[in-house]
Amino acid sequence: MRAHGALVPSSSIGPGAAVQTLSGTVTALFVFETYDRRTGVALYGLRIVNQSASTLICRIWAVTRSASPVLAYPLHFEIKPFSTTAAQVPVRPREFDSFERAMAEVTGDDVRCLVQSVSLPRAPRRGAGSAAVACGAFALLALAGVVAGATALSAAQPHIAAFAVPPMALSGTTVQAEYSASGAGTLAYKITAPDGHRLQGGTLAAHSGAIPVALPASTDSGAYTLQMSMQGPFGNAKEVRVLNALPLKRGGGAQVASVQVSPIAAKPGQPIAVSYAANADDGYVRLTGSDGVIWAQKPFSRSGSTAFVVPPLAGTHEMRVVVHVTKGGSAAESSAGFIVAEAPPAPAAAVAAAPAAQIAGDDGSTQMSSAEAGANGTFQVTTPVVLSGGSIHVQVLSPRNDMRISLNDATHEVTGRIVGSDATTITLVAPAVKVPTRFTVMANFTDGFGQESIVEPVTVRP
Repeated sequence: MRAHGALVPSSSIGPGAAVQTLSGTVTALFVFETYDRRTGVALYGLRIVNQSASTLICRIWAVTRSASPVLAYPLHFEIKPFSTTAAQVPVRPREFDSFERAMAEVTGDDVRCLVQSVSLPRAPRRGAGSAAVACGAFALLALAGVVAGATALSAAQPHIAAFAVPPMALSGTTVQAEYSASGAGTLAYKITAPDGHRLQGGTLAAHSGAIPVALPASTDSGAYTLQMSMQGPFGNAKEVRVLNALPLKRGGGAQVASVQVSPIAAKPGQPIAVSYAANADDGYVRLTGSDGVIWAQKPFSRSGSTAFVVPPLAGTHEMRVVVHVTKGGSAAESSAGFIVAEAPPAPAAAVAAAPAAQIAGDDGSTQMSSAEAGANGTFQVTTPVVLSGGSIHVQVLSPRNDMRISLNDATHEVTGRIVGSDATTITLVAPAVKVPTRFTVMANFTDGFGQESIVEPVTVRP
């Protein structure tokens, strides 16, 4: 794919793309990794190698059945000239009507690259395949005389529910391949090096856990094949993943190959684990908010792991862990995002206390907690979907000190206003858009923890 003097989209949209510009090459990879049905969060792996002289901007879009793209992640990624950015991007598909897949758009001078992930996996259908298994076991179930036998037989069939492997890693580092399996049988794995020889493998006693994969140090890139299989009396199951090992820089410059956060959906006060693969002598790991506020910082660890505690934020927030490392005179940086969401409020308490939250108080002594006031306890967007140029109505549930409510896109504030202590509702004007676009309504104020921000989504349609 080539671009000469104008923005040219890739002719073949897929999980990977490469662009040749007048100032260099750009390669991008955007792949689906995991989906947590309990939290409704899909995790995507993003890697962009910018070997050009221009700065690139990457935005993440949601593709729906109506083919109308909507911003799926409120932050954008900036890729400096001759640098590499790798990140894990959390997306909540349930917030979009008829969500199909996510897409990364990379733009810059003389290039526009679209990289589209695969569709989200669907829940297994109990269709013809299940019926055939049931018919084959009918004689056995009839002798048993219980319907529960069908469920037991299905549960005994080998099934590999998850096999998560980072798409890329740095040569000479160790990464974790997480897995989960069920059913009756023997679980085993095998890792094959680029030249075809077996690197490591064997049987696994536990049906869930993590396999440490030690990649040999090398100055050449290569693809490692990871295979997990399960064989039992009721069938077999197999999953295969490919891990691309990036070469060590000649001269030993700083590199960050991967950053992972677990869990990717956490609650305020919950511990999170950060794992990373990097070639460095020094550096730091930071926990930051979407507004750039640094909540915590710890020194870079050669063990490749750091732990944080999620700050006491109200409502739902996007946060990011940034790994910045140095080696000699070189530096490298990469990040991974995750979601912070409060536990749902108790319905009875919310209903009983809701009328009091509508009354404006002078000193805040009658303000309710966030668990009682609604989604975030501070404000509520009463018009979550509006038309271009329309009004976005925001109801103030709990006035705060020096509070400012604003409408923001992925990069800056669009409009906003200071909210007085006696305000109950405010109105913001939606900007003009050509495609459905997701914005955030943000409340900034000062409380006992210092400066705090709370966000709620709103969609503007043309």
